[in-house]
Amino acid sequence: MLGMRGVVIWAAAGLLAIPASAATLTVLLDDSSEMPLALIRNGELQDGIKRDLGYDLAARLGREARFLVLPRKRLTAALSSGQADLLCLALPEWLPGPFDWSQPFLRNEDVLLTLKSLPEPHHPADLKGEAVGTLLGYAYPELERELGGTDWRDDARTALDNLHKLQAGHLGHVVIARQFLEYQLAHGLRLPPLHPWLAVAEYNTRCAVSRKGQVTLAEVNHAISLLQSSGGLSRLLQHYR
Repeated sequence: MLGMRGVVIWAAAGLLAIPASAATLTVLLDDSSEMPLALIRNGELQDGIKRDLGYDLAARLGREARFLVLPRKRLTAALSSGQADLLCLALPEWLPGPFDWSQPFLRNEDVLLTLKSLPEPHHPADLKGEAVGTLLGYAYPELERELGGTDWRDDARTALDNLHKLQAGHLGHVVIARQFLEYQLAHGLRLPPLHPWLAVAEYNTRCAVSRKGQVTLAEVNHAISLLQSSGGLSRLLQHYR
């Protein structure tokens, strides 16, 4: 069962049992999240890095994790009002608002995929005049600097939507998170012939902490530090290689 794997991870990490009367930690995530970050069915979070991370951080904070899945356009209001306590694996550029941001702790990279039938780009500037598949609501400052403005963007709701456009030949270029791409390829994704991936950005994602929530920024940073120093983060990620 999907849910049992996370239980094993937390037990192996040596976390103390949470009292039945423990307060909750409401973890927010958007409903377009995909594996390995999240598996969402019928509005319920069932698996993924965000789920395991939420449970781990909640345990280290002496709380019980609760997950709130909302459309991207509702995230800012939910977090700023205190309806949720934190949202993890994001960047301030992706989610502007009156939040506190944790220390960076999980590295990722955006790569450019280009169909083999097109000229190979060696630098982002080579994409001038071309449409590039991107994710709705995400910022790509490096590409915006190179290509100017945002007219080059062809937004999709999910990363899989972009890959389907690439497979169908509706797009020749797609920017995608490497972590997502490698997971999908390892789980059976088939892509058309492509040029070698071109790295366009590296970043370390963080957690946005509500200023009206039940936990402080200092508490969240302490829990993240413990997660890293204990090896818990590495063990968690290993399940999604």
